[in-house]
Amino acid sequence: MNPFTRAGDAVGNLLHSATGAFHGLSANLSTWRRGLALVMMAAPRIVVVYLAIVFVISLVPVLQVWLLRLVVDGLAVAAVVGEGSASTVLALAVLYALTYVIPAGLEPVQQMLNVWLEDRAVGEMDRRLMDAGIRLTDLVQIERPPFQDQLRLVQDAIFFLPRLIAYLQMGLGTALTLGGMLLLLTGLHPLLPLLLAVLSLPHLFSEKRLQEIRYQSMVDRSRAAREMRYCARITTEPAAAKEIRVFGLGGFFLRRFRSRFATAYEEMRRVRLTHLRASAAFTALHALALAGGFWYVAVQARAGQLTLGDIALYIGVVIQTQSRLQNLVFWFGFQYEILLHLRGLFTFLDQAKPAILLPQPREGRQAPAELQQGIELLGIHFQYPEGTLPVLENVSARLPSGAVTALVGANGAGKSTLVKLLTRMYDPDSGEIRVDGVPLAQYDLPSLRCRVAVLYQDFTRFAVTLRENIDLGAVRPVEDGRRAEQAARWSGADGVAANLPQGYDTPLTRRFRGGVDLSGGEWQKVALARAFVRDAALVILDEPTAALDAEAEFRLFERFRQLVAGKTALIISHRFSTVRMADHILVLENGRITESGSHAELVSLGGRYAELFEMQAGRYRP
Repeated sequence: MNPFTRAGDAVGNLLHSATGAFHGLSANLSTWRRGLALVMMAAPRIVVVYLAIVFVISLVPVLQVWLLRLVVDGLAVAAVVGEGSASTVLALAVLYALTYVIPAGLEPVQQMLNVWLEDRAVGEMDRRLMDAGIRLTDLVQIERPPFQDQLRLVQDAIFFLPRLIAYLQMGLGTALTLGGMLLLLTGLHPLLPLLLAVLSLPHLFSEKRLQEIRYQSMVDRSRAAREMRYCARITTEPAAAKEIRVFGLGGFFLRRFRSRFATAYEEMRRVRLTHLRASAAFTALHALALAGGFWYVAVQARAGQLTLGDIALYIGVVIQTQSRLQNLVFWFGFQYEILLHLRGLFTFLDQAKPAILLPQPREGRQAPAELQQGIELLGIHFQYPEGTLPVLENVSARLPSGAVTALVGANGAGKSTLVKLLTRMYDPDSGEIRVDGVPLAQYDLPSLRCRVAVLYQDFTRFAVTLRENIDLGAVRPVEDGRRAEQAARWSGADGVAANLPQGYDTPLTRRFRGGVDLSGGEWQKVALARAFVRDAALVILDEPTAALDAEAEFRLFERFRQLVAGKTALIISHRFSTVRMADHILVLENGRITESGSHAELVSLGGRYAELFEMQAGRYRP
C-alpha cells in the first residue's frame, strides 16, 4: 500500500476517533444537563440554597490549610518576638477552629435539603414516566419482552436521578477544594499540580470503562432480573396465594430464583473483581505519588527553602490534593454510572410515542355518536411483532350498524386480536378497517375510543372503590354517581354493592385497610358495568358471561337488547346460549372467517358452527 495512503488512513481513523469522542462527550454533557435541569425544575429554590452550602463547605479545607500555615508561622514569630504578636496568633487560631465548626453546622442542613431534593426528584420522575405511559396509546411496544426489559432498567434509573445532586455536591465540592489545593501547590513547584493530575488520568479512563462494563452487564441480565423479581413476588401475591400453597409451588419458585440468582451473581462477581483489581493498582499509584510529594517537601525543607508554616502547609496540601484527586476519579465513576442510567431513562421517555399511525393534530375525524353504515373488515392480515406465524389472514367481514354480531371460534383463533385491532391497540399489517366507510386510522384516536366500550376477557381489577371501578369506564365521570349505579343495575353489580360493608364506596382490594375482594363472577359484573356506563357507538364484549352463573347470564341478556339499542355490538363467547341471541354470527378458524349468518342459517348449513353448537347443546339432552 502507498505510504501516503496509509498515512491518510491513519489520519482518517484518528479524526473518526476524535469525532466519536467529541460526540460522546457532548451526549454525556447533554444528559447531565438534562438530568440536572429536571431536578432543578422539581425544586429550584432548594437547589440554589443547596449549591451555596456546597460552595462554602468546599472552600473551607483550602482556607483551613492556609490558616494552619499562618498559625504555625505566627507561633514561630511569637516564640522569638514575644507577646506582641500573640493576639494575632490567637485570632488566626480562632479562625482556624471555625473551619471545623462551620462545616459541622452546615452538614445537617445540607443533608436535610438533599432528602427534600430526592423526594421532589423522584416525584417528578414518576410523573414523567406516567406521562410516557399515557403517550404509548397502543400495545405494539408494551407487549414486547424487550420493552419490559428496558422498563426494568428505567425503573431502576429513577433512583439514580436523586443521586445526581448528591454526587454533584461531591464532585463540585471536590473540584473546588482541589482547585484551591493545586493553586497552593504551585508555590512548591509550578509543574507539581500538573504531574499529580496527569497521574490520575489512567485511573479516570479505567473507571469509565468499568462503569460501561457494569451497565452492559445489567442490560444483559435484565431478563434474569425480571424473572428473579417475579419469583420473589409470586409467593406473596394474593392472586396466586391459593395455588402456590395447594400445589406446593414455593420450592419450585425458590429453586428457579436461586438458579437465576446464581447466574447473575457470578457475572456481577466477575465484574466486581475486575473493578477491585483495577482500584488496587491505581491506589498503589496514588500512594507512590503521595510519597513522592512528601519526598519533595523534605528535600525543599532540607535546602532551607521552607519555613515551618510552609512545611505544615505543603504536607497538608499534598495529602489533601492526592486524596481529592482519588475522590474525583471515584466521583467520575459514580457520575458516569448515573449518566448511563439517565441516558437509558431519557431514551425511554423520548421514544415513548405511538407505534400506530395517527392523523395530524386537528386533522383527525371525530367519531360518530351512532354508526350509520357499520364496520367493515377488508382483507385483514396481522402478525404480532414477536410472532412467527400470522394470527389473522385475509379476514373480511361486516358488523352491521345497530345490530348485535357474535364472533365464535376456538381458543387462539384470533378473536381477542381482532378486538385489539378494532380498538387500535395494533394496526393491521395489511388490509383496512372502515367505520361508516372511513378508514379507522383517519379518526382522531381519543374521539374514537370515547365512542367504544369494551369488556376485555382479561379485564382489570382496579384497586379502588366499587363506584370508581365503574365510573372509570365513563368518558367524564358523573360526581353524584347516579350513572354508575344505573350501569350497576344493568350488569347486576347492584347486588354486589348491597352485600359490601360500605356499598359503592367499598375499596375492592385487600391491599388497603377496609377493602374486600370479590369472586370472579362478581368482578365480571363490575367490569360489565364499567363497559355499560359509557355512551358508546360500538360495544365490544369479550366473553361477557364466562364467570357468571346461569341466572346472572339470563338476567343480563333480558336487558341486553335495551342496553345496546341504537348501538353496534360485537360479542365474543364460547357459550352458545349467548351467541344464538345475536343478529349475525361470524365463525373464525385459524385466523380466517369461514362461516357467517344467523344462528338458524349456520345450524342448517351443517358446518363448523353447527358442529360446535351440537357438542354444547348435546350435554343438556337426556
